[in-house]
Amino acid sequence: MIFHSTQAIIKESAFVHNVQSIRALIGSDIHIMAMVKANAYGHGLVETSRILSSLGIDCLGVAFSSEAVLLRQAGITLPIIMMTPPEDEDIYAIIKNSIETVICTEHHLRELSKQAKEKNALIKVHTYIDTGMHRDGFDPSHTLQFIELLHSFSNLQWVGICTHLATSDSSDTSFMDKQLSIFYQCIEQLKQHGYTIPRIHISNSAGMIRKPLYAAGMVRLGLSLYGYNVIGDIEVPDLLPVMSIESRVLSLRRIKKGESVSYGRSFVAHTDTTIATIPIGYGDGLFRHLSNKVSFIINGKFYPVIGNICMDECMVNIGDDPCSVSDTVIIIGSQGECSQNAKDIANIIGTIPYEITTAISSRVPRRIE
Repeated sequence: MIFHSTQAIIKESAFVHNVQSIRALIGSDIHIMAMVKANAYGHGLVETSRILSSLGIDCLGVAFSSEAVLLRQAGITLPIIMMTPPEDEDIYAIIKNSIETVICTEHHLRELSKQAKEKNALIKVHTYIDTGMHRDGFDPSHTLQFIELLHSFSNLQWVGICTHLATSDSSDTSFMDKQLSIFYQCIEQLKQHGYTIPRIHISNSAGMIRKPLYAAGMVRLGLSLYGYNVIGDIEVPDLLPVMSIESRVLSLRRIKKGESVSYGRSFVAHTDTTIATIPIGYGDGLFRHLSNKVSFIINGKFYPVIGNICMDECMVNIGDDPCSVSDTVIIIGSQGECSQNAKDIANIIGTIPYEITTAISSRVPRRIE
């Protein structure tokens, strides 16, 4: 058994709570795509997908075919949608593993159809309209032409139509409104030409919270499922962070006034003090930029990380307080009256909680509770 005293604890009860809160907002008729890309935002791809599968989630969203293949190999049978347009080399895996994919170019259509015919397969596709994000998708003015071409390929089944909102986390909804207007103009054009519209999906977590009436047929949820509010200016569902990060005190040493800690001597003690070494570093996903800025919770009290964070360890200034080897250390989570989450840590270095959770490396075991 592989042991590492730094662990990510994934709380199944928090997932249950978050799904219930989201359902209360959007209703029972809207489908939920749980985004599990990037190792489920750092929470563990397979572990998280198994939990979500048991909670009535309708499908899973990934970025790349390699993520979908891992899920299929783990026995996950839910529909999986690849939200990054496929490369030619992805198509064999798409067919073999029954992966749905977004498409947005004529080349996608022709290559998918070609390989599907060779394998006598049917590929389910979601057409992706670029309404202003300018990352993926086809030009809205090409919508009718693209759908007409899609329907000429018998081995492709049109099951979804989508776009992606660029500013849904902003209180200024003008650009979001423009995107929605463009998208629904495309939908109306298709209806006028006799097309039956498949499942619509527009909203990410912020879009769902900002304008739940536009949840349409399905929402693509990431950070809200994992317990974080991505909007600060409006009332949102009660969400609970799913993941906590814990470690232990590895060793203790007393240093004298004037002595330094870690590489580069960025911390010099102003008085005699006790230093605790903790087995977590940037190799585990604790950003080096947090050196001398972040604090951990030990015995119900915050203590500062001092000196430069190393690849495998970092040091905490305990002062003269009592502390023992193997005492629990909370990096993300709560103990006593103290708590901090990924958003708190993100704020320290001016980033977003997505980056904090996805950075937690694979050598940190995920434990389900």
